[in-house]
Amino acid sequence: MNVNEVLSLNVSDLALGGQAVARHEGRVVFLDRGLPGDRVQARLVRMRRRYAEARLESIDLSSPDRVPAPCPHVEACGGCRFQDYDYRAQCDVKQRQVRDTLIHLGGLADPPVAPLVPAPDLFAYRNKMEFSFHPGSSGEPLLGLHERGTFDRVFPLETCLLPSALTVEIVRITQRFATRERWQAYHPRLHQGAVRFLVVRHLPATDQCAVHLVAATDRVAGLDSWARELTRHSPSILSVTLELNRSWANVALGEESRVLAGGSAIVERLLGLEFEVSAGVFLQTNSRQAETLYQTALAAAQLEGGETVLDLYSGTGTLTLLLARAAAHAVGVESLPAAVEAAGRNARRNRIDNARFVAGEARQVLREWARGEREGGVRPEVVVVDPPRSGLHPRVVARVTELTPRVIVYVSCNPATLARDLKDFARGGYAAEAVTPVDMFPHTPHIECVARLTRRIGAGL
Repeated sequence: MNVNEVLSLNVSDLALGGQAVARHEGRVVFLDRGLPGDRVQARLVRMRRRYAEARLESIDLSSPDRVPAPCPHVEACGGCRFQDYDYRAQCDVKQRQVRDTLIHLGGLADPPVAPLVPAPDLFAYRNKMEFSFHPGSSGEPLLGLHERGTFDRVFPLETCLLPSALTVEIVRITQRFATRERWQAYHPRLHQGAVRFLVVRHLPATDQCAVHLVAATDRVAGLDSWARELTRHSPSILSVTLELNRSWANVALGEESRVLAGGSAIVERLLGLEFEVSAGVFLQTNSRQAETLYQTALAAAQLEGGETVLDLYSGTGTLTLLLARAAAHAVGVESLPAAVEAAGRNARRNRIDNARFVAGEARQVLREWARGEREGGVRPEVVVVDPPRSGLHPRVVARVTELTPRVIVYVSCNPATLARDLKDFARGGYAAEAVTPVDMFPHTPHIECVARLTRRIGAGL
C-alpha cells in the first residue's frame, strides 16, 4: 500500500466520528465518504503505522441501505452527510457504536444499553444554524456552508433541509443585501474583511426568530436597513443583532453585541417551561427531541419530591428548572456568568423559587465546598452532569463520588468521553445501571446518551 495508490475496498462500518471503515491487507482504512455495504474505489492519501486514510474516488456497488438524498448539496456539504443512508440503518449503527464504545473504552463487559430513541423529525429539526461568509472569486460576498472537511471554503446555499423555511429565506435575503451593498466577506486564513457569520435561531414551539450577524467590525454598510428588511419580511423575527468578533478565532460568537432591531432575546418553551435565548447562549438545537432527552434524564433521576439535586454544567438552567419541579431543591453550577444570570431570569419567568445557581467552574466549586471555602455547599441525593464533549475532569468525578449521591445522571454528547468517565465512576463505587442513546441529529454521526449510575452495595464512603 502506497500513497496515491487506488484500492478496491468493501466498506464494513462507520467509525464513531462518521468516517467509513474498510480493511485492506490487514490494515484499517478510513475513508472520507462511503456507507456500510458499499464497494468503492478509493485513493490512499495518508499512511499511519496502524491505519491508513483514503479519499473516495467512485462507488462500484452501492450499499443496500443507500437511499436517494433529497438535498442537492449532499456531496459537498459537511453537515448532514448521511442523508443518503436509510434512517433505520443510521439508528442501528449509532446503537451499536454506543455499546461498542462502552465495551472497549469503558471496560463494561455487558453494557446496559437501552434501545436508541429515534428522532421524530428527520428534517427541519434544527432551531439554530450557522452560515459562513467567504470572498468569492471576484471578491463578492458568498454566504453558505462549509465544504466537507474544510474551514476555509464555502459553497453558496441553494437550500438547506435541516432548519426552517424561514431560516433559508433569511439567508437568501441577506445574500442579496450583502451583494447589493458590497459587504466585504471575512477570509479566515488572511484575516481580512468584515462579515464573518450569519446565525439564525428559529424556535419551533413559540415561532420566535433571532438573527445575529457576526462581524469583525461595525463598519458594515446598511446594517439598519438590513435589519428593517428582515423584520418586515416576517413578524416572527423579533431580534436582529450585530455581534462583534475582532479576534482571529474562527467562531460564530461575539465579544460585544448591538441590537439592530427588536430585543436582545427570544423565548422557547420546553416541557411547559419558558427559556430566554440570546446570542451565545446554549440551547439544544433540536427542541422537540430535547424534550425527549430531558424526559429521559428526569426518568433516570427517579425523583420522589423530597430530594436535593445538584446539576453541574447547568447552562441557562434548562434541566435544573425541570428538575426543580420534581424535587425539593435544585442547585445549578455553571462557569459562564451570562448563562448564570439568564438561568436566574428563567427561574423568575417560570416562578420557580426552589432553584438557585452558582457561578464557577464545577471542579473549583466542588473543591471549595468540600474545604468549606465557599458557602452554599449541598449534600445532594441526586447529581446530574451535562458536560461538554470533552467530558468530566477526573477531579470532578472524584468530588461527585465523595458526595455519595444515591443516583448520578450523566447526559453526554460524546460516547467516547462518557465511556472513559463511567470507568472513573466505577472506581468510585458507581455502576452504570442504564444507558439510553437519544438521536438528536439525524443524518449526522452525533449521538446523545443519558446514563443512570447507582452506588454499588458495599462501596466504601
